Amino acid sequence: MLNIKQVSPNMSQLELDNLTRSIDQKWLTEGPFCEKFLNSSLALTGAKYAVLAPNGTLGLYLALLALDLEPGSEVIVPSFTFYASAMSVYFAGLVPVFVDVDPKTYNLDIEKTKDLISSRTSAIMPVHIYGQSADMDSLVSLCKGTNIKIIEDAAQGYGVFYKGRHTGTIGDVGVISFFADKTITMGEGALILTNDEKIYEKLRLLRNQGRPNSGTFIHPSLGMNFRITDLQAAVGCAQLERLPDIIASRLLNHKLYQNKLGECENLTLHQPTVGSDYIPFRFAFTSEHKEQIFNYLESNGVQTRSFFYPMHMQPKLTQYRKSDDMSVSEKLFKTGVCLPIHGGLTNEQIDAISSLVTEVSTGKLTS
Repeated sequence: MLNIKQVSPNMSQLELDNLTRSIDQKWLTEGPFCEKFLNSSLALTGAKYAVLAPNGTLGLYLALLALDLEPGSEVIVPSFTFYASAMSVYFAGLVPVFVDVDPKTYNLDIEKTKDLISSRTSAIMPVHIYGQSADMDSLVSLCKGTNIKIIEDAAQGYGVFYKGRHTGTIGDVGVISFFADKTITMGEGALILTNDEKIYEKLRLLRNQGRPNSGTFIHPSLGMNFRITDLQAAVGCAQLERLPDIIASRLLNHKLYQNKLGECENLTLHQPTVGSDYIPFRFAFTSEHKEQIFNYLESNGVQTRSFFYPMHMQPKLTQYRKSDDMSVSEKLFKTGVCLPIHGGLTNEQIDAISSLVTEVSTGKLTS
């Protein structure tokens, strides 16, 4: 019996050493590790400006507030995404409008996005899903000459570049998550990126109680507390030092899966966007045998994950469906399987997982 978790954060002694330093220095709130993480991230991504947020969901919410979109206006969001994308729009006082996705890349369908644009559209939120970028050239071209803003949900996109530009830096504002299953993690946490100074200044005020700096009791603007702790950033800085090795591990594991399952009957593997880097978030594929694969893997001690349940089918969001054709998002949920790809996996474990999947998908499973 295997005992393989879907998520296993890639930790080392370096993270513990940084935490000890933070505690010894008595820097628990935002401090030197936060500053170091921001500077390192600016250097990596090429963004002009960045601020930190408590998590990806609140990062998206904060970014939407900073865009000053008309209350009640519409934001086009892929139906194939995590619930946080839609919730950030809703709680920012805006209306999510769901669009279907491309069956190969799982990113928003540009042609279907065109059909949903109206006088009420204030923004489009591409989601850089599963460790690759959306087709940003087409999206930027679509919005050129309009007042439509682009807010990138790059939650899974740290270290991912699209034609030489980092995800989250191509639109007006972008958000990256550092949840435990992301390429690098702080446990929770997010990075908001922009090249627009006005948006940056709004973000600084919104996230810090309406003031540009802590330590003053004069608040020139409205704002709340969207800060993180230096303890989180201490972990993040250690992760950044190890980023090349973490990425290499994920890519190697993806290649091992691909070698085993790439030609497997009845499986269709995820295909990244042309022009995008790929730092796999999971090993993702679709199969008409999804339920059998799930049951067989779980019974053998391998934790599995489904694809996202479409946003337009979520119990509290059905009224925001505008398109009749959402078939791709629906089919992806019915057939999608995610296998673990974290750095804690051994080659032997990947071989074992692949063999279990092959047994089911090729009909060799007899019991």
